[in-house]
Amino acid sequence: MNEPWWFAEYAGASPLVRISPTSMSRQVSGLLDGDVALPPSHVEINRYVADLVRREIRLGLLPPGSALPAEREFADKLGVGRTPVQLAFRQLQAEGLIERRRGRNGGAFVRGAGEDKERFHHVIREAIENRDEIRLAMEYRCLVEPAVSRLASERRTSAELKQLQAAHASLLDATDDASFMRSDAVFHLTLAHITANPFLIRGIEESRQCCHPALALLPEDGTFHETTISEHQEILDAVQNREPDSAEHAMSAHVQRSMWSVQKLLSTLKEQQHEQAGSPR
Repeated sequence: MNEPWWFAEYAGASPLVRISPTSMSRQVSGLLDGDVALPPSHVEINRYVADLVRREIRLGLLPPGSALPAEREFADKLGVGRTPVQLAFRQLQAEGLIERRRGRNGGAFVRGAGEDKERFHHVIREAIENRDEIRLAMEYRCLVEPAVSRLASERRTSAELKQLQAAHASLLDATDDASFMRSDAVFHLTLAHITANPFLIRGIEESRQCCHPALALLPEDGTFHETTISEHQEILDAVQNREPDSAEHAMSAHVQRSMWSVQKLLSTLKEQQHEQAGSPR
C-alpha cells in the first residue's frame, strides 16, 4: 500500500496533510509545513497533483473559497518545475473545481456551489447522475462508521482524543457553511484514523468522496448545524469515556439521519429535473 493518506489537521495551517499508512504513524504533519509525499515514479506529476487536490475537495477538507498553495510553492515541495503543477491546476479549472484570480490577492481557489451559479448547477447534475452510487456510499457509511466509532473508543490515545476534541471545537467555532463542512469532515476522518486500520480509513475516505455532491447541497441552516453538533458531542463523549456501545449507537443515529437527508435531497432534485424537462415521472 504505497499511496499517501491525506487528512486535515484542525490545529495546522494546511488542510492538506499526510499520514503514512506503512508505519501507521499517529504523527500528523502538513503540506504547507513541507511534508509532502513524492508520487511513485510511474505516476505523472500533473496527474498526482490534480488527484491530490481533487481528493481533498471531495472530502470536504478544501471547502469553497480555500486558497491552494501557489504553483511555485507546490512545485518546490515536490522538487519539480512549475509546468506539471500548472497543468494540474488547468485540469482542475476545466473540471470546474477551482478558479484562478488575478491581482495582488490572486491565485487558485476552490469553487463553491453556493454563490457560484455555474458550479451550483454542475454539482446538482453530478448528484443526480451519481445518485445510485451516492445511496450505496451512504449505505456503506451507515454500516461501517458505527463500527469505526466503536473501535475508536477502544483504541484512542490521549493525544488522539485531544485531536477529536479539537475537531469538535472547530465545529462549534465555525462561522460559515464552508468551515462547518470542513470541521465535520475532520471529525469523521479523525475517528477513522484513530482505528489505525488502513482499510477502514480508505473506505471512509472513498465513501465520503462519493457522497460529496449531495453533502455539498444539503441545506445547512441553524437546525442542521445544531443537530450535527449535538450528535457529534454524543459520539465524542462516548469515545472519551471509552464506551464502545454508546459510541456505536451514537454514530449509527448520526449517519442514519444523514442518509435520510441525502435520500430526501436526491428525490427532490430528481423530481425537479423531471418537472423542468416537462416529462412524466
